[in-house]
Amino acid sequence: MFDGKATLEFSTDTVFFDTVFTTTGSLTERLKIYNPYDKTVEISSIHVENGTPSNFKLNADGFTGKEVRDLEIPPFDSIYVFVEVTVDPNGGNGPMILEENLVVQTSQNIQGVKLVAWGQDAYFYPSLSFGDSDGDGIGDQWELPTDKPIVFYGYSIVDTGAILTIPCGARVHFHSNSGLIVGDNATLQILGCENNPVIVQGDRLEDYFEDVPGQWGQIFGGIYLTQTSKDNVIRNAIIKNGTVGITIDSNINENPTLLLENTQILNMSFIGIRGQDSRIVANNTVVANCGDHAVALQYGGDYEFNHCTFANYWSGNPRSKATLLLNNHFKDRDGATRVRDFNATFTNTIVHGSLDEEVEIDNEDGEDFLYYFDHCALKRDTNELEDPEHYADIILNPSSPVVDGVTKNPLFDDVSMDYRLFQQSRAVNKGVVTSLLADLEGSARDATPDIGAYEFTP
Repeated sequence: MFDGKATLEFSTDTVFFDTVFTTTGSLTERLKIYNPYDKTVEISSIHVENGTPSNFKLNADGFTGKEVRDLEIPPFDSIYVFVEVTVDPNGGNGPMILEENLVVQTSQNIQGVKLVAWGQDAYFYPSLSFGDSDGDGIGDQWELPTDKPIVFYGYSIVDTGAILTIPCGARVHFHSNSGLIVGDNATLQILGCENNPVIVQGDRLEDYFEDVPGQWGQIFGGIYLTQTSKDNVIRNAIIKNGTVGITIDSNINENPTLLLENTQILNMSFIGIRGQDSRIVANNTVVANCGDHAVALQYGGDYEFNHCTFANYWSGNPRSKATLLLNNHFKDRDGATRVRDFNATFTNTIVHGSLDEEVEIDNEDGEDFLYYFDHCALKRDTNELEDPEHYADIILNPSSPVVDGVTKNPLFDDVSMDYRLFQQSRAVNKGVVTSLLADLEGSARDATPDIGAYEFTP
């Protein structure tokens, strides 16, 4: 055993935690402690400086708490110490900072490592029902606040007849296994602003989770619009890092179940938009980087997509499903095949990705299986266009331009999470004029508009 004044070495002098919501815990950070000597060093105590009231707790050598005692590090060896923080509410709207020392004590020496955490107070909604609060039988109108982030725990429901509005500037976070269901005769309105979109994502804000898919919506998907919901609108929003972004169930109303405008749905571990015999109108919308289909239009339905970008360069587990699925049938409980009418139009829309075939057409004996691509850029495993009943002015399998000696993606300047066009993109000036005179970001389209959600601007 080392009898002198042992000076241990540490992998860092500061353990830093990025923004953590109050009461939700944090990503566990780790610290490595090295013994540089040829004899065993005994650590009498590793503890957090503030003791029992501390927001930090640790795990060393399998022991957890505010203090761990009597550990040994063999010669030239090391141990890991794992540290976690929980931030208590302070009632404020702004971020708070917590600072403390992790104290490591041997028989003749005391050393310390700084612990620093940023915290953020928030509104917490545990499986809430937005419904008839006054008992008059009429669903209420609810509007989420914008002064603090909102964190949903479990599945909340917009109940019978209610209208839930998520306004410009709202920051909405879902905990693991959480989501939002819009029920009977109820309506969801996500109404962001052009320069201040509504952000919908998981509740882990550490840098590590910035682009990690599958963080929320694991049970029913993320935002679930039931078949009896109505007049749902999502405008100027960014929805990311879940399992299924939006599910739109069988529609029984005349109006579209969902109007989707100027919205990005990104980085879903399963599907971005899942329409099930529903009615959807989408304008200036990006759906990208999903582990399965980016857009799945299933079991029939009525769909209209204008100036949309569906791009799938998923880099997680190998992807085998096409970016876009068109399907008009399903099997019922008795195993019988049910076929429903299908009608979908795509104008000035990109469907592209890393597979050879990015459009899957799954038609089961449907006479009313109608689809039409007009001025679109498509990635297909074919060198010929199908009949003109379904296609007009298509850019099929656009070639990759060479810019400054570098072979580029045919369409996008950056396929990681940004699907803007660049000057030599094959989608520039290839669209047809529509009523959408501005793109997803509000930039004006010219007389020869670009295909996709973005208009190229130098």
